[in-house]
Amino acid sequence: MDNMEKDSSYWRKRSCLVTGGAGFGGAHLCAELLMRGARVYAYDRYLPNDSYLIFEGLLDKIDFIPGDIKDLEYLKTILSRLDIHTVFHLAAQPIKPKSNDIPYETLYVNSLGTYNVLEAVRTSKQKPSLIFASTGGYYGKCFSEDLIKEDSPALVGDNIYSASKVAGDIAVRYYAYVFGIKAATCRFMQTYGPGDTQFSRIIPITIKYLMKGDNPRISRCDGTPIWDFMHVRDMARGYIAVAKNIDKVSGEAFNFGGGNPISVKELVKLINKVFTGNEIEPIVLMPPSGIFQKTCLDISKAKSLLGWEPKISLEDGLKETIDWYRKFWEKIQHFA
Repeated sequence: MDNMEKDSSYWRKRSCLVTGGAGFGGAHLCAELLMRGARVYAYDRYLPNDSYLIFEGLLDKIDFIPGDIKDLEYLKTILSRLDIHTVFHLAAQPIKPKSNDIPYETLYVNSLGTYNVLEAVRTSKQKPSLIFASTGGYYGKCFSEDLIKEDSPALVGDNIYSASKVAGDIAVRYYAYVFGIKAATCRFMQTYGPGDTQFSRIIPITIKYLMKGDNPRISRCDGTPIWDFMHVRDMARGYIAVAKNIDKVSGEAFNFGGGNPISVKELVKLINKVFTGNEIEPIVLMPPSGIFQKTCLDISKAKSLLGWEPKISLEDGLKETIDWYRKFWEKIQHFA
């Protein structure tokens, strides 16, 4: 029996609530749970026209529940009426630059919203387990040649999004220890894949330039920062691995990554190569910073305790992602 068969045996007919289920990561998590035979409830404020759920025809396979993460009483009602086995909490204001423009809304949704989910779980008769979508931004501006481990401290970053997620991350683990709920947090850095229509991110915006026949441009850095990019399906598998092992890892935090550290400039060049077959030098709009920037997570804990590791190489993942954008570009470009 392979890992997928084991997962399917475990998840078959189990009810899962995915907050933020209409979003990029949430929709892929819904798809992965469906593949394993779970009954999936996607909880979100609304269903945007550019949701991966719509593009992939998944709406008739899930139960979509319109609801605001800020509405504690409604969350309690949902958990009291449904026999939920696991809550995957992904609902958030996810755009880092935007978080500095709307700091209060970001903190309200990402921090207080997480407390609402925690309270709904804590007071529920069913006592579902809770898996929280945290962030590698937990570690702030930590630039090091060394991989960052989970026991590294939370440090100050440059956006309110990270602060809001740190608050949620700590609260989830405290609730596990103080109240005994089964809960854990998942920390990710850069994710990508089919269905991402947030064109402020480097991979979608680079593909957008290429789809329009333009030379890609790097505008938010000098191209030298080194990041680790992980395919969104590997991310979804990370959530599922934590949930499946929650009895032994409750209260813990786990790092996840793609194992493919690469500079922003080399990443854009790789996207160019996969897209066109040629090496194309991107236009870098920012002057050299002279500052070494590398932020990559140590994923050894997830490998040893969860049996998880990334399966999709960066080049294969980019090819799949580009093919998806090409397939749906006529519809996607309206959101670009």
